Amino acid sequence: MKKTFPCGHRGLGRICHRCADERRASAAAEAARAGARAEKDAWEASFAGDPIDLRDLPERALVTKTREILRAIAGGDDYTRFHGKRLSFDRGLVSVPIGKRYRLLLRDEGGVLRPIEVLTHEAYNNRLRPG
Repeated sequence: MKKTFPCGHRGLGRICHRCADERRASAAAEAARAGARAEKDAWEASFAGDPIDLRDLPERALVTKTREILRAIAGGDDYTRFHGKRLSFDRGLVSVPIGKRYRLLLRDEGGVLRPIEVLTHEAYNNRLRPG
């Protein structure tokens, strides 16, 4: 025989399974939000260890690629391995492409490459145009 539960739903059994399912779904959604929040906080905290600001890059893949290049160059790898080249008008500047739309600028200081900034290709062309 069906009975009415304190929540107002009707059914058989000792508990309202509809409300129990809703509570379970709500708890799972809250856990997912907490996990996403923790992942976002960890991602934001990872920018503290970067030698230059990479927050303006629009995609995680670009940030990850830039970090790998910076780590490799700091470890002694040659910038030409990443298709980098010295600029013709200032041989102390090195440009390394990060995807199609971004460039990493490095300054050669006595054989040590120091990162300066990451620019869009358009900003790179406008800022570094000799003249």
